[in-house]
Amino acid sequence: MTDTAPTRDDLLAEVVRLNAELGRARELADSATEYRVPVPEGGGTVLVLRRQALVHGLGWAASTTGYGGGLACTTEGWQDSIGALSVDRLFCWPDAATALAEARRALG
Repeated sequence: MTDTAPTRDDLLAEVVRLNAELGRARELADSATEYRVPVPEGGGTVLVLRRQALVHGLGWAASTTGYGGGLACTTEGWQDSIGALSVDRLFCWPDAATALAEARRALG
């Protein structure tokens, strides 16, 4: 019977390949301006995470889509009338991961 287990060199080559793939993914994520994240446990809600325009700051917003603009997850909870919110209230999260975690938590 032939040994089909990967060799040490095979494993090292795979680690190099995966590190390169991770680097490309990080480059892509650094330039992303919007993520759409389905949340099945939130009743099928799709969260929209948006990066603030760099001329205004570095924050991220978390919102849902919907008639009239949807709802925004702010530090004060879910707010409607997204267009009426100040930039500071809307783009209140420091990064996309925090925005997503807080919005998921607020969905209950």
